[in-house]
Amino acid sequence: MKTKHIAMWACPRSRSTAITRAFEQIDDCIIYDEPLYGCCFVNSFTDYDRLYYAPDYLSRYPDTNYSSIVKKLTGDLPEGKSFSFQKHMSNHLLPEFDKSWISQVKNFFLIRNPRETVLSYWQARTASGFAWEESESRVCWEEHYQLFKEIENITGEKPLVIDSGDLVKNPQKYLKVLCSKLGVKFSEKMLNWEHKKTNILSWENTTFENFSEKVINSTGILQESQEYINNIPDILEPCINKCMPFYE
Repeated sequence: MKTKHIAMWACPRSRSTAITRAFEQIDDCIIYDEPLYGCCFVNSFTDYDRLYYAPDYLSRYPDTNYSSIVKKLTGDLPEGKSFSFQKHMSNHLLPEFDKSWISQVKNFFLIRNPRETVLSYWQARTASGFAWEESESRVCWEEHYQLFKEIENITGEKPLVIDSGDLVKNPQKYLKVLCSKLGVKFSEKMLNWEHKKTNILSWENTTFENFSEKVINSTGILQESQEYINNIPDILEPCINKCMPFYE
């Protein structure tokens, strides 16, 4: 049986969960939500993270063996599923990890204007009790760009790039085009979903609950108001300026 795997690479707050929720509605799709997280955690996170947040991370991502994770991401699909949709954060694929498996999946990159991603990340992290000084290094834009170049070298082709700022303006039209380019059939189910009907993507009852709360409680892909985007604290401008060349 021929398998098909789609890997979406994102940086924090780029609407990756919303787009994953859209693909979650397709009956013959299986979702893998940030499957490299556990492995990344045990190989790179700080002693502070291990002390305070290990239960939250490892209860959701108990498999920390890179080889077994890659086998799942490239191997046979469960019965009744014709493809997997994998939501990855680019910084979870650490530099020392073997990346040869990348050529076995269909890759695309999700981007969103750093003025929005940095603002949203700052809000989510500070609301969860994290200091911005500790959080700023995890916005992941440089890692996102570097991985884009690596995958281009591995596959010999420039990966598809999707800007979620365009997608939210016309989700139906954009998702149809995206599905066509990924080689899967678009479904009208992707446009709306039931309130809170997901266990795969929810961080409920963890330190990071508010990171996904808004999209988990949504019923479709939403566009924030311009007022939200315009109210950016001065403290974030240096980080935004640093990220902008990678986005561009």
